[in-house]
Amino acid sequence: MYRFLILFFILFYNSVSAQIILNRDTSLKIYENGERFNSPFIGGINSAQISEIDLNLDGILDLVVFDKSGNKIIPFVNNNNHYIYEPKYRDNFPETHDWMLLADYNCDGRNDIYTYSSGGMAIYENTSTNELNFTLISPLVMSDYGNNNLNIYISPVDIPAITDVDDDGDLDILTFSILGGFVEYHKNTAIELSGSCDTIAFELSENCWGLFYEGLNNYVLNCPNCQCPSIINNINQKKQKHAGSTLCAIDIDNDNDQDLILGDVSFNNVNLLINGGDNQNAFMVNVDSIFPQNYNNTTGANIQYPASYYIDVTNDGIKDLLVTTNSENNSENFESIWLYTNNGQNNNPNFTFEKNNFLQDEMIDLGTSAFPSFYDYNGDSLLDIVVGNYGYHNVNGNPTSSLALFKNIGTSNNPKYDLIDRDWLGISSINLNTTLNMPSLNIYPSFGDLNGDGNDDLLIGDANGKLHFFTNTGVGSFQLTSADYFNIDVGYFAQPQIIDVNRDGLNDIIIGEQNGTINYCPNNGTNNIALFDTVITNLGGINVDDSLISTGFSSPFMIDINGSYQLFVGSYSGNIYQFNNIDNNLTGTFNNINSAISEIWDGGKCALTLADITNDNKLDMILGNVSGGISYFSSDSALINDFNQEQSKNDILLFPNPASQQVTIINNELNKIKIIDLYGRTLYSQESQDISTLINIEFLTKGIYIVQSGNRTSKLIIK
Repeated sequence: MYRFLILFFILFYNSVSAQIILNRDTSLKIYENGERFNSPFIGGINSAQISEIDLNLDGILDLVVFDKSGNKIIPFVNNNNHYIYEPKYRDNFPETHDWMLLADYNCDGRNDIYTYSSGGMAIYENTSTNELNFTLISPLVMSDYGNNNLNIYISPVDIPAITDVDDDGDLDILTFSILGGFVEYHKNTAIELSGSCDTIAFELSENCWGLFYEGLNNYVLNCPNCQCPSIINNINQKKQKHAGSTLCAIDIDNDNDQDLILGDVSFNNVNLLINGGDNQNAFMVNVDSIFPQNYNNTTGANIQYPASYYIDVTNDGIKDLLVTTNSENNSENFESIWLYTNNGQNNNPNFTFEKNNFLQDEMIDLGTSAFPSFYDYNGDSLLDIVVGNYGYHNVNGNPTSSLALFKNIGTSNNPKYDLIDRDWLGISSINLNTTLNMPSLNIYPSFGDLNGDGNDDLLIGDANGKLHFFTNTGVGSFQLTSADYFNIDVGYFAQPQIIDVNRDGLNDIIIGEQNGTINYCPNNGTNNIALFDTVITNLGGINVDDSLISTGFSSPFMIDINGSYQLFVGSYSGNIYQFNNIDNNLTGTFNNINSAISEIWDGGKCALTLADITNDNKLDMILGNVSGGISYFSSDSALINDFNQEQSKNDILLFPNPASQQVTIINNELNKIKIIDLYGRTLYSQESQDISTLINIEFLTKGIYIVQSGNRTSKLIIK
């Protein structure tokens, strides 16, 4: 029966184009400073927009975070007052971008979606019955401007206030005008027209609601008829468009009108504007520029381009204040969700600063972008994880780019990881940018032996398109040998991998870049002295730039699966592309497979690494994204991959490959099996007694070997 199963495996292997099936897995344990992350694989958060909705239709409001950085929806189910990450609900939402807020437009008790659309907003109705579901009601919401209907203008960099301004039961819109400075009030006339909320009908009620003007974090109050004498001439002359502001309307002083919490794109403080009018005629009379410090004697918010959200996250029935950044770039990306608990009432709050990393303290968050790589840094035969990043936000200058080291403190069958160093090797302080004599940005690591000593060296790509070579000098030790390695320059955002592409026994380099193509640098040197004097562009005809504006950000990972190369490429869009038809076709076009892995999406600007970390002959994947987080995917199926009939006649099947302890050799003919090193020395020889032979290879050191049976050979990699 065993021999029959092996034979069936071979026949099936040769005749079917199967796929690698990877499943999201949250069981892998991750620690830092002795504390276990509750939800390590949420995937990081940079620019959070936070709303409430009942995801699982159990009558309890859950949380949805829309991360503007990467346009990622992150759902959390409220489970006994604890928020549990449930990515499966992401598929229930429509595709959204720039901003997304949830509010009940038709007064049916279910929050609907308001989101950016073509200089305005669209509305999706919550039509859930047995499961969460949304239906597009209006692709672009219009308003009666008096002479004609135009879309309500909302900038993609703004956050509008969706609130019942006039206390009539339906939700109105407050948004800055296209010229900026003044807030427009678009009154919802659904109640007046039909007596019901279930109508989308707006009219421009006021051009300068609250009678104030906002200009670069400064405010001029008392502007009747939108006239502010001290600045009106400046406005008319320059015709400046609105730069960016966020709005959140709440009744903070219990007088039945809407006050305004406002953030500005170029500043770190939150402003509170007090409404001294009423719900029919707003009139801002006071500005608190360090809110909520003065208002409740607590810590004032201090975050680049702040945005505020007023929802109950402590599950006590009272709304709390969350302050985040609405900036995608050059803003806080690690501790960017400030929580102020409310010890008062909804309309008379008493805020107390609680933490600056709400939700983020339960996940792995490495700032902006995460570039993972499996590597055994301490030589214990357990694969550790090294993750590069674009950087942590630095208020005093450029982001701090570094390597994070996750040490495998588990076993060969049951890995678990400890984040022991967020700046491994001190990369953040090494001046790899030789032009400006400063550290580089966008540190992208790859490991492989480039000097023939059997130890994996470190190659780093950076934002300037350059590579930097670090020689392995011992267990866990590396020394910078060459900045601007061989003067290789691929333009911008070099994302390398070390691998023997042409199977000549010498490790080569492939490099992704900003424009979405792959570069190939063959090693024209020797086993001991690498030489990279050629850069071949557009390897395999690959281009993962969906937008065709040089924003592909290709991140390649090539892997030998049972004798056949497969190439996986992460991209700016967050899609993973899989290619085969690589071997003996390096000058041709690779085949793009619409595979199961292509359906995985966990955020924009993704990068991946694959290996068998559970010693079960099944690939595992760590996937990074632009929000600085990582996700873990395991496989429930044995490795089967494209392997055509001609290859099967001439190659020996090896699995796992790479291997560290044992390797299974499947051989159609009962010939002597030899393992030969690159110097031609036979290190193992045995007559095969079956078509399947299990060999203990712990006696072999790391490196590349040839398995020979009769006239057939295959490459074996010992890790």
